[in-house]
Amino acid sequence: MINVVNKRPESINICVGTHNGIFHCDEVVAIAILAILTERFGDLSVIRSRDLELLANNTDLLVDVGFGKYDHHQKGGNGKRANGVMYASAGLIWKNFGDQVVSLFTNGKLSNDETMIVANIIDNEIIQNVDKEDNGKASIAHPFKFITSFLPSWDDEYPDFDKAFEQCVNYVIPILKEIIKTYIGLHLAKNEIFARLNNPETHIGNVLEIPSQTIPWKNEITRHNRYSKNKIDFVIFKYPAGGYALQCVPPSSKEKDQFLQRITLPEEWAGETTRLPEISGVSSSTFCHTGRFFARANDRDGVIRMCQIATDKFLKQENTHKK
Repeated sequence: MINVVNKRPESINICVGTHNGIFHCDEVVAIAILAILTERFGDLSVIRSRDLELLANNTDLLVDVGFGKYDHHQKGGNGKRANGVMYASAGLIWKNFGDQVVSLFTNGKLSNDETMIVANIIDNEIIQNVDKEDNGKASIAHPFKFITSFLPSWDDEYPDFDKAFEQCVNYVIPILKEIIKTYIGLHLAKNEIFARLNNPETHIGNVLEIPSQTIPWKNEITRHNRYSKNKIDFVIFKYPAGGYALQCVPPSSKEKDQFLQRITLPEEWAGETTRLPEISGVSSSTFCHTGRFFARANDRDGVIRMCQIATDKFLKQENTHKK
């Protein structure tokens, strides 16, 4: 959380400054980053002013004002990334503190190098777009486009920009946290999927057992399928409500392919429940989605057997078509 104040509170160890008046995505995100970084010390105090003497005497760090390390309004800007994208205040703060912020959420599961990789990915996919927008170079979709909706209305007789800024940053903080955790999860998922692909206990023919239905697996498995002869057509996992489930793998991670399958479950299984054991020949089977991309059984052997039967039927159909 942050609190906008007029001067540095006596009991506060950390106080940062930024400009007053209308606020933008870059300094809102920058302050949110700092609030997460310093959260263990309590709420972050923020002074909004353009009085540089006031800011110098009351703050530890200036963001988007003062032409210093974390401002980008000086002549010529304040540096560029290796890809040529100019820094705004969000990027300048993330460049210095991004890996430290990411490390707060890793629980020791990532090495220092991996933490830096995740921080760089977040910069490349999120923070850079905030910077591009503020520098007037491009208006690209990013998760913080809503920030301008926190600005007081043009016809507000007594607009309180400081209050709006405080509310906005405090709204952004939990969203930024979830974004960071999502990217960490994606990196951990990549490691987990790779390990399971190389483990014969979890990689069974064209079936891969994954630890959870919610692990982000599609990108990694479709990438594996592009480069490997040992394709994965199904993932299986323990189903939260009990038993096991299978899901068909799409042909690629492209949006147009998200609802397609490399191998579709047999047509006669679609929508079946109580009759499915008889129709499928798998006694523990319990359900097949009408879309034929998802099915369940009471046990692991059952869903693996369903994958095998679906594969055999698909290959027979393919051979018939070829003839």
